[in-house]
Amino acid sequence: MAKIYFCFYVLSLILLCYCEDKCTETLQKVEECRQKGYKVKRVEDCPVIAENSLSCRRETTCRKAVKTAVKECGYTCGEKDGAFRGVVANNVNKTVYIITPTYNRPTQLAELTIMAQSLKDVSNVLWLVVEQKMHTERVSQFLSKVSTPHLHLSSMGRVKEGNLCNGLRNEVLDFMRRYDYQYRDGVIHFANLNRVYAPQAFEEMRKVERVGIWPTERSWEQFRCKPFEFYPNQDGLRYPIDVGSIGFSSNALLDSDLSFEPDVSDVEGMSRMVAGLVKSQADLEIISCEGKFVWYLPFYSVKKDYGKDETEEEKDSA
Repeated sequence: MAKIYFCFYVLSLILLCYCEDKCTETLQKVEECRQKGYKVKRVEDCPVIAENSLSCRRETTCRKAVKTAVKECGYTCGEKDGAFRGVVANNVNKTVYIITPTYNRPTQLAELTIMAQSLKDVSNVLWLVVEQKMHTERVSQFLSKVSTPHLHLSSMGRVKEGNLCNGLRNEVLDFMRRYDYQYRDGVIHFANLNRVYAPQAFEEMRKVERVGIWPTERSWEQFRCKPFEFYPNQDGLRYPIDVGSIGFSSNALLDSDLSFEPDVSDVEGMSRMVAGLVKSQADLEIISCEGKFVWYLPFYSVKKDYGKDETEEEKDSA
């Protein structure tokens, strides 16, 4: 009888170790996906492994992990054994991170509405909206009705002067770097609210490998392709690129310590950012030369209720 109990004990240990290994392996794969910045999606019809593994103390966790087949991550649940099959990621799966600074002014909700409409039917996108001070009620209420995945951030009053948009962009970059593993393998685009985007723009952005550019209509910061060169600019900037005309690899930007200087213009800030990520003009990726999917359309001279004029040229506009 003692031998029978001993054999049963040894068999239980073997089963336990096997189950633990399988559970750990599955959980590691799910965690790898999370660290790449992709969201986990439950797939209810995914079969579970080790149906007879009642001795596995982590069976419930293991079962849940196996059911977590992550399509966005390039894994899918096997038809028979519940294993994960790797699928090569491509540009279609890249998440686009849209960073939009905003502060209190009469046209704020109108501009947010235009951007929300542009993003409405775009898949695999995260809109990071950052306010200058605290979360305002009107922006919170607006975002609560937006279907696009979004994060509502604020500088908590830390950004007070200079080019407010540059300071707010730095707040978002700091936030993303703190949670770096959630924002890997994507594309970061800084979208001011005085730009109008066609949905195609966000699909084009997914082509960016490190630093990619495209034209913004009605904006002076432009380039031509044959031969590739920037139009002359009075500020002598090395890369005079419009804020709506550039996308960055999230890995490259977040792995760097680059930030926007608070006292320079949007274009100069972008030029310095690019200079920190490429060695020369030849390293820039031309996503499009003629594509018309971003327009510069600022709101001019808006009359406040109490009779004071405000223009969108103030503070480099958000």
